[in-house]
Amino acid sequence: MTGRWSLWLLSAVMLAGLSGALPSLTLFTLAAGLALTAAGAAVIVVLAGRRVTITRAVPLREAHEDEPIPLEFTVRLPAWLPARIEVRTDNGVWTPLDRHGGRVDLYVGRRGAYVLGPSRVRLGDPLGILRRPLTAGTPEPVLLLPEPGTDGGTAPPRGARADDLEPDGLRPYVPGSPISRIHWPSLARGGDLQERRMAAPPSGLPLVIVDAAGAADPRAADWLARAAAGRVLTLARTGGCEVLLPGAPAPLAAVDAPSWRAVHRRLALLDGARGGRAGRPPGGRASSVVGVPPGLDLGPPRTEPPPGVVALPAEQALTFVAGLAGPSREREPVR
Repeated sequence: MTGRWSLWLLSAVMLAGLSGALPSLTLFTLAAGLALTAAGAAVIVVLAGRRVTITRAVPLREAHEDEPIPLEFTVRLPAWLPARIEVRTDNGVWTPLDRHGGRVDLYVGRRGAYVLGPSRVRLGDPLGILRRPLTAGTPEPVLLLPEPGTDGGTAPPRGARADDLEPDGLRPYVPGSPISRIHWPSLARGGDLQERRMAAPPSGLPLVIVDAAGAADPRAADWLARAAAGRVLTLARTGGCEVLLPGAPAPLAAVDAPSWRAVHRRLALLDGARGGRAGRPPGGRASSVVGVPPGLDLGPPRTEPPPGVVALPAEQALTFVAGLAGPSREREPVR
């Protein structure tokens, strides 16, 4: 039990002693009133602790890193008990709940997968004389998505049309080739008839390569995840792309809302310290690399998660993200 009950009892004892020394019936009555009030507060808290039921639900398992995770509390308490119930928020403030519960927003503020521990709750009397600490809820995993940024640079070009070919050297003339491909300067120099050899156009979806080299600092990794998310979202809205993440054996496609969300969730787990340099695509593939530019201003140090919020280990985070299904809180869904 916590609260100001000791101060109330000490005041009652002092007033009782002072009333006997003077003597004063008024001071004695006041001392008795303080003692009875403290006793009544204790009765309220003890009875409420036996009769109250507090549950917590996390209706959304993912949000953007600048958005809150909503926590919904349900309280069951007899109406005749005038108890006060409060929940501790991420900034250390105790927020009161009504008799049926309420909603509290929890700000984590950093991308990644986390486990929300049980929420700290306290039960008290209306005057705050006595408080009993409780907990509500069970550990719940949540995912904070990187906010798509605008610092990813220029998007890769899309595959050229089949008739939009580029010269790729010369080769001996093949009868039947279009006359426009004949290389007349070589013939004018007295050589054999040559024709321009055309390279095959880039095919398939453009490829975005996420290069985590130079992103060992968590702030640099955050910047890289936001920049890559912005680049991929832009391409996903205009036909789609593929994304090659550090350490991934194959690219991930982002061609519609579900596939974009899958890539976005993987970018939330991007670890610059473990990712390393990404591979390179085969020749003829339209691609671009998103990396951390040299001399990037990383800004202030990252803030620590609020109390009771811990990061998920990498293996558990991947398992959790793989099991996510359904819509997420996307402000700008792919159209």
